[in-house]
Amino acid sequence: MMTVLVVGVDEGEELERLRSRIQSNPHFQVISHAREPAVALAHARVLLPDITVLALPGGLDADPAALEVFRGVRALDPPSGVVLRTGADTLVAELEGVAAEGAVHVVREGDADGLMRALRTIGLRRASCDPDEMT
Repeated sequence: MMTVLVVGVDEGEELERLRSRIQSNPHFQVISHAREPAVALAHARVLLPDITVLALPGGLDADPAALEVFRGVRALDPPSGVVLRTGADTLVAELEGVAAEGAVHVVREGDADGLMRALRTIGLRRASCDPDEMT
């Protein structure tokens, strides 16, 4: 089972929809969520989530707190895969530079199929990664 940390989504209906969608696949379990960057990083350091879903109101450059969380979860050992969940009007081209093959994905808010594709891609990459074979 892949563990998921949700960051930057307020408690309420949106968070519950997102949690339900993620957990509709039995291979994914939301283990925590946090709105504040410091809390999110503390959760990430303790829980070592396989995947972090990070809500972005704008781009990473425009949001230093989101950039801090992104860098923090990517610096974990092992690094968390990341789904950057952008607003519907965010220019995705600005984020293509941070996308990493199989590890970091950009998905627009409301694109439930895209979210699940990104989670599965990260999950497959992590499941096939054998740390004993890494140099």
